[in-house]
Amino acid sequence: MRTISGVSLKALACAVPGQKFTLTEYAPNLVDEKSARQIENVSGFRELRISPDEMTTSDLCVPPAMMMLDDFGRENVGAVVFVSKTPDYVSPATSHILQARLGLPSSVLCLDINEGCSGFVAGLYVSSLIAGKINAPVLLCGGDTNSKLTSPNDRATRCIFGDAGFAGIVAPETGAGDTPFRFANFGERAYSIIMENSRHRITGHPRNNGCYFMDGAAVMNFALTEVPAAVRGILTESGYVVDDITLYAFHQCNRLILSAVAKKLGIPPEKSPFTAGDTGNTSSASIPLLLADVAGNADMRRVICAGFGVGLSVGVCIADFSRTKFFTTTEI
Repeated sequence: MRTISGVSLKALACAVPGQKFTLTEYAPNLVDEKSARQIENVSGFRELRISPDEMTTSDLCVPPAMMMLDDFGRENVGAVVFVSKTPDYVSPATSHILQARLGLPSSVLCLDINEGCSGFVAGLYVSSLIAGKINAPVLLCGGDTNSKLTSPNDRATRCIFGDAGFAGIVAPETGAGDTPFRFANFGERAYSIIMENSRHRITGHPRNNGCYFMDGAAVMNFALTEVPAAVRGILTESGYVVDDITLYAFHQCNRLILSAVAKKLGIPPEKSPFTAGDTGNTSSASIPLLLADVAGNADMRRVICAGFGVGLSVGVCIADFSRTKFFTTTEI
């Protein structure tokens, strides 16, 4: 476990594409009304947020980032951290693109992190390290346009993934308490969620013709074993029990897995919400979307954020968001 003190998430905002589709609208060759209802009963996804062809992940980050900068100013930002597995370009890093688009000083550090479902926790950790070291706010941006990676002929991925972006300010704060983090990585299982033939390593016969591939059974087994272990570990090392946590903000992979994980940990349903029914699985943006959605009604004093998926990886933290300013999610 790693613990960071004196730094907090000051504000957070999210954005989703304005266009959304039901499963039968988005994958008419894969599902009919009956099978769509069956998928929804398992996954919880009734609609998917899908970005237009010309919309990139940074496009989904700019509006929420502008909200952050209008509130906190541009001149004091010391770094831009961008977390995504769907950057605007292979090169240059998307954080450089954001620095220019947002009118940030040329002196800022620009850093991209190639991470997916555990990306928000990883980005929060790295941003907190930087903010504490340079004693300046860090603009944390991220999200994914997952729909651009899925095959129209693959029901396993086409019917669950949606698009979204987020931005937050991570900054030093006098009196901010400890934020413990815990990570677990299993690179030997990397092929369970992968997009092959990305110009760097060529595969003779890539699965799904080089689009996103996911071994659903392997991913579910991973989630039901490694996620509870990571949550129990950070609770034990921090001196907490399950009931001490006011909210469990799990990556919104699907409703079935989240219900099973919560049951294994003994978490009451009201503390482990599923809020992604009209967005789909939005990868690194799913935890920010959940936090923004429940902020007005949930107790945010002691929140476990748990991201898990591509890697395969798990990232968990226990954070106090009671003083975080949450903005209403924007449609673009």
